[in-house]
Amino acid sequence: MTRDIDSSLLRAFVTVAEAGAVGVAASRLARTQAAVSMQLRRLEEDLGQRLLDRSPRGVQLTEAGHLLLPYAQAILGAGADARRALSAGQVSGTVRLGMLEDIAVGRLPRALRRFSIAYPRVALEIVVDSSATLSKRLADGGLDVVVADPALVDAAPLLTWTQPLFWIGARGYNREAQTALPVVAFGGPCLWQQNVLTALRRAGIAWRIVCTSTSLPAVQSAVEAGLGVSVLLEGNIRSESMKILGRADGLPDAPTADFGLFMREVVGTQAAAVHTLQSFLCEELHLGLRESEPLLPSMD
Repeated sequence: MTRDIDSSLLRAFVTVAEAGAVGVAASRLARTQAAVSMQLRRLEEDLGQRLLDRSPRGVQLTEAGHLLLPYAQAILGAGADARRALSAGQVSGTVRLGMLEDIAVGRLPRALRRFSIAYPRVALEIVVDSSATLSKRLADGGLDVVVADPALVDAAPLLTWTQPLFWIGARGYNREAQTALPVVAFGGPCLWQQNVLTALRRAGIAWRIVCTSTSLPAVQSAVEAGLGVSVLLEGNIRSESMKILGRADGLPDAPTADFGLFMREVVGTQAAAVHTLQSFLCEELHLGLRESEPLLPSMD
């Protein structure tokens, strides 16, 4: 018979994978670092696969780890969704949510679908736009909840978190060391794009922009076509046509991307629906928080 995977082991794995370090994950799980390391070893032994590469700089997912991560997230999410559905009560109303394109095609939309199943009486209206536009619509009362770059939103975030970016190229891409690095760049007010070019400059790597677009699918397509390299969030990497690049390819460490969760003050019957979505997003995004970030405000 096929044995079920211990959910406590999966939770340790997901927390470590998204925290990037066993020590940070242990703090979040309220366990010792040794206990979390033991859970990881038990999971690897159970699956017969090495899931993480460990180094003094932290941990990185192996190919098997990348394959397991979305399944582990789905398994843990299903348990949380069952609890939500059983306690949904009469929460109802419409919530207008704004978010960046970079996260509108990753893990968050799948989580929002689970939210809609758990809270069928809450209607979500989703807007995908730039951080500056989302900031204006939040201030004007056109949006209730926003996930965007905190540096470009004129409001205080409920929480902030950082996600790693990855150098990516087409599956068959091989860098020619003697030529300028071809870069597929994000246009518009993209803060991490400037950080990418700064990292290349500091590493002494010559580069040239071969394609610029404000559209994530256009950037992905340009990379897939082999025009050059770019940086993407992990959830936007198309593993069937792209590969992650790094120091072995002569590239510096990729920068990180900052995000914030914002909410406008809502009163009346809509408040319960907005706060329910806020609580849901706080739970979903918690694994992406860094140890130095502020605690969430009380929901009481």
